[in-house]
Amino acid sequence: MKARAVAHPMEGLVKYHGLKDWRLRIPYHDSISVNLKAFNTVTEVEFGDFEDSAMVDGVALEGRELERVKTVIDYVRKLADIEAGFRMVSRNSMPKGSVKGLGFSSSAGAALAAAAYKAAGLDKMFGWDYRLVSRIARRLAGSACRSVVGWYARWYTGFSDETSYAVSFADEKDLDIRIVVVPLSLGFRTEDAHREAELSAFFEARVKAAQKRCDMLEQVIKDGDFTGFGQLVELDALELHGVTSTGPSRMILATRDSMHLVELVHDMRREGVECYFSMQTGPTVFINCLPEDSEYIATRVTDAGYRCIVSEIGGPVKTE
Repeated sequence: MKARAVAHPMEGLVKYHGLKDWRLRIPYHDSISVNLKAFNTVTEVEFGDFEDSAMVDGVALEGRELERVKTVIDYVRKLADIEAGFRMVSRNSMPKGSVKGLGFSSSAGAALAAAAYKAAGLDKMFGWDYRLVSRIARRLAGSACRSVVGWYARWYTGFSDETSYAVSFADEKDLDIRIVVVPLSLGFRTEDAHREAELSAFFEARVKAAQKRCDMLEQVIKDGDFTGFGQLVELDALELHGVTSTGPSRMILATRDSMHLVELVHDMRREGVECYFSMQTGPTVFINCLPEDSEYIATRVTDAGYRCIVSEIGGPVKTE
């Protein structure tokens, strides 16, 4: 009763803030993401006669972090009708330092759900059901359900556990891009940002705009329209940060370095290099571009004094 899974984190394209159901982690609107091939989380889960434990990058989890893992494991144990203890060992290929906004909770949840699913024998009971695995992963982090299915993915918010899941709707054959990732750090909890955004006077308008944008973005991706893609994703990032910064605590999640990189993107566009920035819940900047421009953009970012990683589009979670 042991299995290992490898999952990629994602870049949120239409991001979500706030949860209408915190227990099941169901958001207010749909969201869209793309997986990042350059990064991964590798997780091994084993069920047996031992105490529950979880370790990430050599550090044992405790408190709230362990409880979030157990929320996933307990649901798997319920589905498999087993009462065994579990051991989880996980490692991330993330950049060194406290990086925020890179989305590793997405790959963590995806790898955990897939490894537990196979270790508990659910693949023999239900087959390899990506929709079910995405529902399981959602219990650790909402974005994890999208990392499960990979490529370009849409998370349907739904209204219940059964109706809130992710599907993959396109891949690099539809729209092949590169993502220049610039990892940046900032101290805050993502869950605090979710609660903060819900209290913004603009939150209701954000929910309506994001839901509509999902339909628009899905279509331009299927059409291979990079310009339309870049403009929609960039607008969504600005809107997301606008809602977060207008909550009661005035939570500013972009840093001086974030804004420096935004200006660099503007400079390159003025030079004729088509590229667009995005940010998730945090200061880390994603520069979306065409494959032929990625090397030049990475050089400009490095020359500006920042480390960066160029990523292709990543696929779904895989088990071993």
